[in-house]
Amino acid sequence: MNYRTVIFAIMAFVAYLSASANTYTVTNTNTSGAGSLFAAITTANTAPGAPHSIVFNIPTSDPNYNSTKGIWVINITNASKLPYIIGSNISIDASTQTTNVGNTNINGPEIVLDGGGSTDYCFFVMNGSGITIRGFNIRQFTIGIQITGSSAQNCVIAGNYVGVDETATDTAGCDIGVEIMNLAGYATIGGPNPEDRNIISGNGHIGLRLLSSSHNTVINNYIGTDRTGSYALKNYDGLSLEAVTQYNQIGGNSALLRNVISGNEAYGLPLIGYDTQHNIIQGNYIGTNAAGTAAIPNTYGILFDDGSHFNTVGGLGAGEGNVLSGNSGYGLFLYNNGTTENWCYGNLIGTDYTGTQAVPNGNGVVIDGIATRHILDKNVISGNIQNGIAIHITGTNEHRITRNYIGTDITGTLPLGNGADGIRIAEGGQYNIIGVPDSGNIIAYNGGNGITVLTAADYGNSFSANRIFGNAQLGIDLYPQGVTDNDAGDGDSGPNQLINFPVIDSSVYHAGLGTTTVYGHLDHSSPDLCRVELFGSSGDASGHGQANEYLGFATPLSNGTFSFEIGTVLFWGEVTATATDNDGNTSEFSQNIELPSPNAIYEVENKSYYVFPNPANGVFVAQNIKKNKFTLELMNSNGEVLFTDEFEEGVAIVPTIRYVTGEYWLRLTSDEGTVIKSLIILEHSFWK
Repeated sequence: MNYRTVIFAIMAFVAYLSASANTYTVTNTNTSGAGSLFAAITTANTAPGAPHSIVFNIPTSDPNYNSTKGIWVINITNASKLPYIIGSNISIDASTQTTNVGNTNINGPEIVLDGGGSTDYCFFVMNGSGITIRGFNIRQFTIGIQITGSSAQNCVIAGNYVGVDETATDTAGCDIGVEIMNLAGYATIGGPNPEDRNIISGNGHIGLRLLSSSHNTVINNYIGTDRTGSYALKNYDGLSLEAVTQYNQIGGNSALLRNVISGNEAYGLPLIGYDTQHNIIQGNYIGTNAAGTAAIPNTYGILFDDGSHFNTVGGLGAGEGNVLSGNSGYGLFLYNNGTTENWCYGNLIGTDYTGTQAVPNGNGVVIDGIATRHILDKNVISGNIQNGIAIHITGTNEHRITRNYIGTDITGTLPLGNGADGIRIAEGGQYNIIGVPDSGNIIAYNGGNGITVLTAADYGNSFSANRIFGNAQLGIDLYPQGVTDNDAGDGDSGPNQLINFPVIDSSVYHAGLGTTTVYGHLDHSSPDLCRVELFGSSGDASGHGQANEYLGFATPLSNGTFSFEIGTVLFWGEVTATATDNDGNTSEFSQNIELPSPNAIYEVENKSYYVFPNPANGVFVAQNIKKNKFTLELMNSNGEVLFTDEFEEGVAIVPTIRYVTGEYWLRLTSDEGTVIKSLIILEHSFWK
């Protein structure tokens, strides 16, 4: 065969393939024969070339047309099941019925596939790639759609009602609505357009199941609700990720990508198994209506179980956080031995979509059953009926909780308290980190304590740089309930080893420096290995805390004494402190001490300057006796600076005619230090 013959042969073969890319039209509701869906799938499976399209144009004269509901029902039994879909690049698009015949069912699909409650499956894709299933109402099968096999890649499931009636106002459940399994992957379930949304609700076991299936995209679906997203049509579990299920994207950073996973009987979104990892869950409403304003409860919102790890819930970018609210149990549940290192960022847990109104879960976040090393960062965890965060059971350790608002609205300023504690650690939680310098939490306005540590098995839990205020009981409570008195030598044990809190002995305001020094001591066997953190406080009924502003830390000397300089005038009238030992145990708040008035000014005795005449009438002179350069500030009795200037020759001559009679202060600063002098100014004739 010569070169030209080869070229012609190739061209002819390409033309043949193009010609064989066929459209098959379903024209009746029969279970076999020409014009049936059954025949169309059989032909598309084996026809050469691709892609192939199966479209619908069934007339209203068909005997299975229901004119009242505007639907065509294809009844499928085990004796007349649809063929397995084993071909590739096949589109089965029931929305074409609307295009060809009209929108006879304005509230849903026109083509209904009904299994009668006893048929094994509806669509079964076995190793077929590039399969699209669109625009059906699939109901009353054991499995509505199943995609299986390592060659089953890049399938699309969009615009279907699965497990509900043709208007998605009532249930007509399968056992499992949609299942993608056995290494099938890279599927898209849903899509960014309104017509792409699947309603997967009313199913007896699971709405959507990803089992050993990776790299799928699940966007813009309602899973567990009616078509409007306003009330529950429950699956047992909503969307379940199991076994080797990795790198799936659930939702996204836009409202167009958001899934609503609500109203399910047990879990909205469980992730189960050690190899369930690297999945990203973003921008979804889990436990609320589609508006994000009211509850449609799952029992639990998101569950991590049986070792699932390295998954991300939310994100720090715009729109990436989820709303995990309205669930009757927990918004987020991290559970079981081996479940570790999942990351939760930027979510609203217990509020509406604005973060300003409560849509409570029972508890916001529960970490239990030896789950370890999770990160909760920059979430709003507020408005929940019980605790914001609960950490339970021996071995439930090493969680890092930073920059969250726990008990406030999204601004961190207005109250939206959890009903019990902000954070509760009980029954053995250890070495958990609640705040770190520069990344503390706001824990405020909760109905119990800000932080509770409940049992002697709970220790090594450190609390750093948190603003803890406005809680109904204590800021930090190491049980027994109420302020636990210090013991000599700190030899007792209990929650967080009942580490002694610091004692603040005194505070001194230095007018010349504009600073306040706080002095105190810590009774501990190794005080020099401890860290004392200081906080500005508005006080509370106990006299111990709470902490409105983190000021910084001091390290005690070996004798337990410490000092801390406050370099600015505080808005808060009191100071409190905590101690954290070398094992990470943090104490309750110390007894508060009242600060000197921010406007108080005291004269510092010093003979380096002469000020005369005093009282002054018209002018005064300030002189450095060493003739050194100095800066002079004239202040009124409230500490406001009225005049300032620098004098090179060590002598200042200052007119006073602009000032009314009263007591004033001079702050004189040179390389030698700062000196405060009082000055009386008399009314000058200028004012008479």
